[in-house]
Amino acid sequence: MTLTTIEINPTNSLTKEELTQDLRKGIAQVAYIKLDGTLNVRKATLNFSLIPAKDHPNGAEYNPPKDQGWVNYYDLDKGEWRKLHIDRLKELNVLFELNPVNEEFEYHTLRFKKLSYEVVKQQATAYFNQHKILTTLHLKKALREAGYWATQEKVSELMQELATLEADWNFSLQEGEIFRLYYQEEELEF
Repeated sequence: MTLTTIEINPTNSLTKEELTQDLRKGIAQVAYIKLDGTLNVRKATLNFSLIPAKDHPNGAEYNPPKDQGWVNYYDLDKGEWRKLHIDRLKELNVLFELNPVNEEFEYHTLRFKKLSYEVVKQQATAYFNQHKILTTLHLKKALREAGYWATQEKVSELMQELATLEADWNFSLQEGEIFRLYYQEEELEF
């Protein structure tokens, strides 16, 4: 068996950052030389709206490549994560473009754990029990320290849901309606 070796194109002018941006746009066809010298052509993306939720990496799974020339991408045909080296890229064609990916979402999915109602409820209860005071700003900081990507908007939304759904949670408006002070009502025993 004879392997056809294709010469690596050292004049590739595309940078790693440009390749990453193109992959975020939607679906791209990438052609690159594998380590064994063969040509590999893949349908690739870094747009999380095109990647099944079950394949979204979380903080525990994310391991950025040690060599700065490597780029992780999701192979749409194989349904799995792959990587290629920018120096081995022969060709890139954007096949399908979506709206720009939300970088905050990407930051969240790659480096932090996913925020959920249950996590907010758990963290809010723990924080309130310890400090006896809770605002969404306090909670956002606590969630981030615990490894969750928490934005002020999302934490406020989930705290509103918590105060609406849970009978023992309530809030009082502070300084008009500038912010809310959340609290857990304790049952009085007679």
